Amino acid sequence: MHACMAQERNTNCCRCCFGTLLSLGLTAAFLWLTLRTSPPKCTLQSLYLPSFTSPHHKNDTLFFNLSLQNDNKDKSIKYGAVLFTFAIFLDNTTTRPLANATLEPFYQGRSKTTRKWGSARVPRDGRAIANRSADATVRNNGKVFVRVEFRTRVRYKIWTLFYVKRQRLVGGANVEVNASSGEKVEPKGIRLGEMPPRLGSQAAKARSCYVAFLGVLVTGLFLTAFT
Repeated sequence: MHACMAQERNTNCCRCCFGTLLSLGLTAAFLWLTLRTSPPKCTLQSLYLPSFTSPHHKNDTLFFNLSLQNDNKDKSIKYGAVLFTFAIFLDNTTTRPLANATLEPFYQGRSKTTRKWGSARVPRDGRAIANRSADATVRNNGKVFVRVEFRTRVRYKIWTLFYVKRQRLVGGANVEVNASSGEKVEPKGIRLGEMPPRLGSQAAKARSCYVAFLGVLVTGLFLTAFT
């Protein structure tokens, strides 16, 4: 009888331990899902540089439109000041500053998409560089690219209870601009992600393909000569 009672106590103890572990696991999973955050998606909807089209009228304002999408269903977002920098590419790796802009802090609700308009003044030297780049592009039938980057800090609010720690948010993209109209070429929005500030080089790709082909050709001739 004592053996049966001891066995029953062991069984109850195992059930209690299992129940406790299960409860702790479910609690940990709930907290992880509650505190887990997804960064907002920042998309450049439009970009317009009038200085490309009216260099003699001293139009020194750059205009842009931004879309920020919060995919968190149970978390709102409080943005700090959003800082933007605009630079123009002179070649594949070299850029020159055009303008800076700042969006004031704002609040975004759960599962909401926010549109923001902004503008920036392009200094005289930046305007001159942009015009020279556009003129050279028209002559060479090439492309004009502007580097757009942003940075800010955000805080996520869990339901209506509390804020979690601040998170740094950065991103950027290379945006092609029409040298005649001064507008962004891509009709769709451009995601400002972690794209490196460098343009692709078709010439470099062609040289790489040529070197690879030459290597295969030399190897083939070498094997043919000694077989």
